[in-house]
Amino acid sequence: MNTRTTVAGALLLATAGLATTANAWVAIPANYVEGIVQSVDRDARTLTVANGTYHVRSLGELNEVNAGDKVDLSYLNEAGQNVVIAVTLR
Repeated sequence: MNTRTTVAGALLLATAGLATTANAWVAIPANYVEGIVQSVDRDARTLTVANGTYHVRSLGELNEVNAGDKVDLSYLNEAGQNVVIAVTLR
């Protein structure tokens, strides 16, 4: 499992939480993790990989994700929770 944080990462638009300060846009960097899905809880809207549990905003993000799948996740930490902004099956 490889976890990395990138400051120069992709600019994330509306769902990533662009913030404004004094009429300037500030991009909030995303965190990235890749790994094998250990479990998916559609009722709780979460998926778990070896290094933690991640929440999704929409059930649609979990439609094709199953335990055992290799995934890349982009996520933000919001109020102490890891919230997925993109799931990519590998």
